[in-house]
Amino acid sequence: NSFGIYREYPSIPTHDPDRNLSLADQSNIPSPPTVANATTEARLSPLSGAAPVPRAPGLSMFKNTTIFGFMNWMWSGSAMKSVAECQKLVDFLVSDEFRKEDLIGFDLKAETAKFDKSIADNSVGEAVGNASGIKDGWQEVSIDIEVPDGKKRGYSDPVPVFSVPGLHFRNLTQAIKSALQDRSSRFFHYTPFKQFWQRTADEAPQRIYDEIYSSTAFIDAHEKLQRQPAEPNCTLERVVAALMFWSDSTHLANFGTASLWPLYLFFGNQSKWVRGKPRAGACHHIAYMPKV
Repeated sequence: NSFGIYREYPSIPTHDPDRNLSLADQSNIPSPPTVANATTEARLSPLSGAAPVPRAPGLSMFKNTTIFGFMNWMWSGSAMKSVAECQKLVDFLVSDEFRKEDLIGFDLKAETAKFDKSIADNSVGEAVGNASGIKDGWQEVSIDIEVPDGKKRGYSDPVPVFSVPGLHFRNLTQAIKSALQDRSSRFFHYTPFKQFWQRTADEAPQRIYDEIYSSTAFIDAHEKLQRQPAEPNCTLERVVAALMFWSDSTHLANFGTASLWPLYLFFGNQSKWVRGKPRAGACHHIAYMPKV
């Protein structure tokens, strides 16, 4: 490109997620006005008439009251509404499956009770591979830990076992499937590459290390996967999912001692600039560990 940066792929990529990546996708700060808008504003005569008074504070920037109402709901109240999840809601509202008349007489408490009962009816102790689709792979189990008691024991002597109940965890395969089906996965890199910078044609290029998917380890894992025999009758692209885990205790309230110890999952296929946005929906909860 104009900065002297180029990429070297091991094979032709199926798509380039950076091609349609905008500045707004990488930052929560409002984007500056475009060149077209700035040029138009510069041409306005200082003798022009006064601008029309907005109908209501904040309403004039939207096309209609429907969009205003939705944006007002999205950016107020709970902070748990991510852009990706709200886009899912919009996609449903504009689909043929949504009918406004079906909501006449809708009782949110009653429908929520039905949903809770449906989850409770699924056995909690089922096998990991057969986790309920409604629970999105979440399960609760007890973990047995061998605890030394300070006594001398033979090699074959049993060790005291301490049972820790209440470990909530999510099936890792289900978590990966859910993330790849999410709208945010359109920014995932599936074909790794080496990135170089060459300031002038006479200088040697320098390797750029900035993302997991441009690292040597990711490239080696990708090439190793491509050398493996393909699944019978499968023509799908084979890619590497770069899983990154974090864990830290979380304080739940300003007052009191309530806390959780969650385990988080991020995908290295996603750029760190997108992944670092608080509202990017890039963090996936995998487990909640009980205190011993």
